[in-house]
Amino acid sequence: MTDDGIERVLAKSTGEVLEQMFFVRALNEPNPSPPATESQLVAEVSFEGQPSGRLGLRVNAAAARSIAADFLGEDECSLSEGQVGEVICELANIICGSVLSSVESETTFRLKSPRLLSMPEEFAAEGAVVHSVTLDRGVLGVAFSAEKPICPLAV
Repeated sequence: MTDDGIERVLAKSTGEVLEQMFFVRALNEPNPSPPATESQLVAEVSFEGQPSGRLGLRVNAAAARSIAADFLGEDECSLSEGQVGEVICELANIICGSVLSSVESETTFRLKSPRLLSMPEEFAAEGAVVHSVTLDRGVLGVAFSAEKPICPLAV
């Protein structure tokens, strides 16, 4: 599958997961970039299979808190940093599963537990395909990298 094909799968999976499971709709703005001054949360899900790889997710703190509140049905002010981090890890996990089922439906994958990373620059591995979306409170980016080849189920 080409990088453009993977980017389309990332866009579709990210949009569907945000809307259907997290009650968040991406805004239609081209080429979003994260706010440079705001802190960010970065989550990673590694997977093993044919192929193995990883999915990274980066979101600014305000958007992360809003996503967590929507997902948990809680007020943003009542959420701990730990709760926000757990929800962002779960978001990365669900998007990763959706992407993998779209590009390699015949393969069994073992997803490792999602984890928060301490360095925002660890978001995307070298050669990763990146898709970013603008949200009401910021920007969310998803980076997918895998060993080649990746065979699409449907794009």
